[in-house]
Amino acid sequence: MTKLEGRVAIVTGAAYGERAALGAEYAKALAEAGAAVVCADLNDCSDLVADIKATGDKALATTTDVRDEAQIKDMVEAAMEEFGRIDILVNNAAIGSNIPPVPVTEMTVETWDELMAVNLRGPFLCVKAVTPIMQKQNYGKIINIGSTTMMSGLTNRLHYTTAKGGILAMTRSLATELGPDGIRVNNVAYGLVTSRLNEEELNTTERGQKMLEARALRQHVRAEDLTGTLIYLASSDSDHMTGQTLVVDGGGILY
Repeated sequence: MTKLEGRVAIVTGAAYGERAALGAEYAKALAEAGAAVVCADLNDCSDLVADIKATGDKALATTTDVRDEAQIKDMVEAAMEEFGRIDILVNNAAIGSNIPPVPVTEMTVETWDELMAVNLRGPFLCVKAVTPIMQKQNYGKIINIGSTTMMSGLTNRLHYTTAKGGILAMTRSLATELGPDGIRVNNVAYGLVTSRLNEEELNTTERGQKMLEARALRQHVRAEDLTGTLIYLASSDSDHMTGQTLVVDGGGILY
């Protein structure tokens, strides 16, 4: 039996993309480990779901804007109708750190609010929606996706770094609140993930080499390198872990 046999997972921000496509990798890894996976995104997840089903695994696509509470409710209802339970939530949907740099003195309220709506309100609304189901089961795994920027700081991206710091605080608070209901809440923090768009820069530029040399393991970290930690947190192997942050960045941040 695979680690997640009989479990049902929701992954937000799951669609294929040009960059690291982290959500798609998470969804495929969860399915490979035996879970039925709800792939939720603003963009179409049908290709991803087709790839998962082609291997004999179970998946469902939903079009979901995590800023919208009604759409999240629809996502959860679709998951329950299709699979009958929800065991795992991966809060992956986010505006990424690759956004243009903006000094704090030039950042607009609209820019701040837009990012916070996705990166903080989204995870809050998803947790709010799945928690009653997990409480009835007396079991659940909530996995938040953080960033090493919440420890190191990221110049000219105050809104992004602040939101990821909020995810760390959210993880700890939810762990204490939901622990009596058998719900574990943990956080994965990763640094720069190599994609086809940035690999050439990392391999050929002085800036890229310095970034790699800052890691204890002088290696690229790719999307597929993050899935082992995710499966660990989603499985019963980590049932006695909650409120924790695991850093997966090749030793760039020693936390």
